[in-house]
Amino acid sequence: MEARPLTRLDAFCLGINAIVGTSIFLFPGVLTQQLGPASILSFGLTGLALLPVALCFSQASLDFDRHGGPYLYARAAFGRSVGFSAGWLCWAAEVLSWAAVASGISTYLGYFDPGWASAAASRSVAAVVIVAMGALNYRGVKLGALTTDLFTLAKLVPLIAFVLVGLWHVKGSNLVPFAPYGWSPLGKACFLAAFAYSGFEVVPVPAGELRDPRRDVPMAVVGSLALSGVLYMLVQAVAVGTHPAIAGSERPLADAAASFLWHPGASLMAAGAAISMIGFNAGCALGGPRYLVALAENGDLPEGLAASHPRFATPYRSIVVTTALALAAATAFDFRKLVDFSVVVICAQYAATCAALPVLRRRARGAGIGVWTLAILGLLATAWIGSQAGRDEVRWSAAALAAGWAVRFALRPRG
Repeated sequence: MEARPLTRLDAFCLGINAIVGTSIFLFPGVLTQQLGPASILSFGLTGLALLPVALCFSQASLDFDRHGGPYLYARAAFGRSVGFSAGWLCWAAEVLSWAAVASGISTYLGYFDPGWASAAASRSVAAVVIVAMGALNYRGVKLGALTTDLFTLAKLVPLIAFVLVGLWHVKGSNLVPFAPYGWSPLGKACFLAAFAYSGFEVVPVPAGELRDPRRDVPMAVVGSLALSGVLYMLVQAVAVGTHPAIAGSERPLADAAASFLWHPGASLMAAGAAISMIGFNAGCALGGPRYLVALAENGDLPEGLAASHPRFATPYRSIVVTTALALAAATAFDFRKLVDFSVVVICAQYAATCAALPVLRRRARGAGIGVWTLAILGLLATAWIGSQAGRDEVRWSAAALAAGWAVRFALRPRG
């Protein structure tokens, strides 16, 4: 077995796949309902706000070549307790994101047959996809990575086609007035858009299986965020500019494509959306269990969770646990609630990494003004996005953290 089978392409595809999942296919209608054509700026502003966060991740990753990503950064900077909290929340975010996107697949399948959009069908589809992706990653990390690479390519093709053709059909009259509802909804829109950008933080997590993590992780983190940001703004501009009635649509890109690509184009976007969401599930199945591996390798959870399968050389126990909990979450919660929970938990890990960076740099070779600037900008952006959350989401996130500490206490080694 090759100890580090993942390449730079695998790392980049992991980032793109984790970011470009379900949101860009489902959120354009919701964002347009909140802001009108100004929703284009919600993607741009959120991407710019998160750029310092991504740079903090890329800088922190230079000192680590093991599984864990933000968990390792927080642990090295602030100690075991803070590190465990960050690692547990990272894993919880991955479980919730996986469940959320799996729950959204049936929305676009409903374009082909309304029966797919029912609650029962939604849960059934989510269950099948979650179990299938967990099983693929159980069989081998390279198999899981190859699946992620293929789905990444498959999801980008229809989105790029949508933009390249749709830009010729954008009507200026559809973009006026630009902000018909004012700018007060911008904060909530950016809170929602933040979920669309989440995923770049997953790139460092399987660093222990990357061939050259100190070079590949920074490039993949920043590159995947930048490429996704440009794509998001172009997709939103085409959707709003070609289909004036997109606000509130459950399948906004399919509806917009129907206006200039007719039925074949709408079918392509619906199929592309389903493929994209399945691909996101593949990435979660690859990255999510590695958080548990990192927690187990550092003694914060039972070491058995880091054990490799004797035949497939995968962390099979962590994969089983993560898959089972994602399946339970997809059954218990609806898509929007899972999204809101995820954003709060994701903001917590962003804040931990941004705060950890200057501490790590000061210990290693001194933290210059550039490092402190990145950290402060990242913390401010995270605080602004997180402040848009409701009280219920904060309570549930706190409950998730409390559950993690209860598990740690119950399962920690005795003596």
